[in-house]
Amino acid sequence: MLGAVRIGLDARAAFLDPHRGFGRFARALADALLDAVPGEVVLFVSHGARVPHSWYSRAASVVQLSRPRRGAFLFDPIAWAVTLRRHGVDVLHLPTWGVPRGVPVPTVATFYDATPFRFASPPQRWKRWRARMTTRSLVRATAIHAISQHAKTELLDVAPVRAEKVSVVHLGVDVMFSPAPAPERSRHLLFVGGADPHKNLDLLIDVLSDPAARALPQLVIAGPTAVHLRGRAPALGVVMKLVPSPTDSELVDLYRGALALLVPSRNEGFGLPALEAMACGCPVVAADTGALPEVCGDAAILLDPDDRAAWLDAITMLATDAHRVGVLREAGLARARSFTWNRTASSMLDLYRRTARRESS
Repeated sequence: MLGAVRIGLDARAAFLDPHRGFGRFARALADALLDAVPGEVVLFVSHGARVPHSWYSRAASVVQLSRPRRGAFLFDPIAWAVTLRRHGVDVLHLPTWGVPRGVPVPTVATFYDATPFRFASPPQRWKRWRARMTTRSLVRATAIHAISQHAKTELLDVAPVRAEKVSVVHLGVDVMFSPAPAPERSRHLLFVGGADPHKNLDLLIDVLSDPAARALPQLVIAGPTAVHLRGRAPALGVVMKLVPSPTDSELVDLYRGALALLVPSRNEGFGLPALEAMACGCPVVAADTGALPEVCGDAAILLDPDDRAAWLDAITMLATDAHRVGVLREAGLARARSFTWNRTASSMLDLYRRTARRESS
């Protein structure tokens, strides 16, 4: 237990960006912290958010904020200072959007990946500039949470932070991501995620437009990429289904019914969809880049993100080799069991306690 330490968590991303990785992280962490230390967490949420009823009964308080706004944290430090004078906490966790100057309490900030420094992602230059500025602002945090060892290594390469200031705490997978009661027939191939160039969706389009791929199941694209492809999909030459904003239960069904989740990204700070897929008994074919090997271990097929032939061979093999599918399914289920949000929350609580003590000593 944390005793007298009062934790503030900026959980607004859970409502403002619910389908992106950091939004899912904010929501899952809030739930896990409220279970672990009920009555000790102050949740800051977006104004007008539909907050789960159980948060009110388990939190020290739930504070709706109109300011600071999303994306304005680095320009709006006064709003945080005023807010924290009204709603005192001993340590504040800022899981998104950087660390403004002058936050009057010890801060923990989360770092995801250095993609904007390495790739043209996001494709808009001003968005890349903002993302880089957000990363550089982490030097103002009392402590930094990196979501993987790979993320920590990237951060030390792109920002002037001391290694001892950065703690690695992996993400978890929600218990709702679980295998079907009985094995399902594989209905599709699955891609889950955003449309930024580093996600490397072009590789899958090239692979699945090959005449040799005609017998493979259709591709389902779930998440923000599906929005990006609206109106463009027919011109790509690949039969696909778009699911722009799947609910959690719909996402579980997509994982359970997939021959494989395909993750060709050139960089990932963690790769939460890979973990969710494994927890649902869905085989994973992923790039051997970023944190994907760290997360997937030996439970996935890992390939060069530029080797088109290798991806076609691997997907074709899964479509014809039920034994290999079964092996990957069992390995993935075992791997996913070692990543839980309760474990994540426990490690984050240790980090909050160390951060608050470090500042007061």
